[in-house]
Amino acid sequence: MPAGSPDGGVGGGSLGLFQITPRDNTIDGVQLAGDWRPDDGPPPLPPKRPETTEGRMKFVRQAVRWLRVVGRLSPAADIFIGALDQAEDLKRLTDMIKTANDPPATLEELQARAQMPPEAGYEDHHIVGQFAQNRLQFGDQRIDSVENTVRIPKVRHLDINGWYSTPNAKYDGVSPRDYLRGKSWGEQMQIGLRC
Repeated sequence: MPAGSPDGGVGGGSLGLFQITPRDNTIDGVQLAGDWRPDDGPPPLPPKRPETTEGRMKFVRQAVRWLRVVGRLSPAADIFIGALDQAEDLKRLTDMIKTANDPPATLEELQARAQMPPEAGYEDHHIVGQFAQNRLQFGDQRIDSVENTVRIPKVRHLDINGWYSTPNAKYDGVSPRDYLRGKSWGEQMQIGLRC
């Protein structure tokens, strides 16, 4: 029926788009989405991300159908959505684990990588810290420059930030970050490249 028709198309009739019903996924008694049915419980979580769009959408459609049956606000739906969220969180952790033992790279390679689009499991690190005092002292352009930005594994970045924040006898008992406040670009770069 054409849009805007008085029979219930967009803008016409009393229900319009709300009369749309899901497509029947069976042909001659064979269910196209596999043997799973919404009343069987939630669709099984795939052990890995389906490789094809068709495979991914099959799972999405099964989940949508099941949630329609149990209700999005039901406790069962909360458990299912929680499992999906946990799987996504585990993916982020997996990315961190995979990148943590990358082989050493040159400074130039790390700087070049920081100019590329973001990558899972990695973060961009500023050799000379990007805290407010340094931004005032050296300017945003220098702090965010290619020379000062490297892409490193996220686990390594967390270790470096922890080291910068921990009191250190070598720096008069204060954290390296506090010790470096107000120091020259050269001194901060030298210490940043050693850590």
